[in-house]
Amino acid sequence: MSNGGPLSLAELDRRIAIVRDNIRQLIEQAAAVSGAEDEDRNAERIAHQQEELERLTQERDALLRTTMWKAQPQTEAKANATKPRAKTKTKTKPKAKAKAKAKAKAKTKPKAKAKTKAKKTRTKKAKAKAKKKK
Repeated sequence: MSNGGPLSLAELDRRIAIVRDNIRQLIEQAAAVSGAEDEDRNAERIAHQQEELERLTQERDALLRTTMWKAQPQTEAKANATKPRAKTKTKTKPKAKAKAKAKAKAKTKPKAKAKTKAKKTRTKKAKAKAKKKK
């Protein structure tokens, strides 16, 4: 499928997408058709497409490695290759925490007010009943 010359990263990605789509379509066709001869032919076509996908993926990975290597100065690339990368934790911003707390309080306040209003009305009713009994 290659025309001999080195391919650009965009061209490799495009061809990889095409081959993946071909594999998907071949699998759908194989599921729809039955028969030993058809199954063998479809299996052969799928295997060929998977080999092409593997070849293109390896070519793209090699291209990425060479472009990344060229992009970094030699000394920096060697230093980065030997240093393990530190894991960084993402922290939430203090303003975001304050907003989240305010939202949580806002959600709970109306319920609390509703409960206190209900208690007040109950006590008023109880007082009214007590007055009637007297």
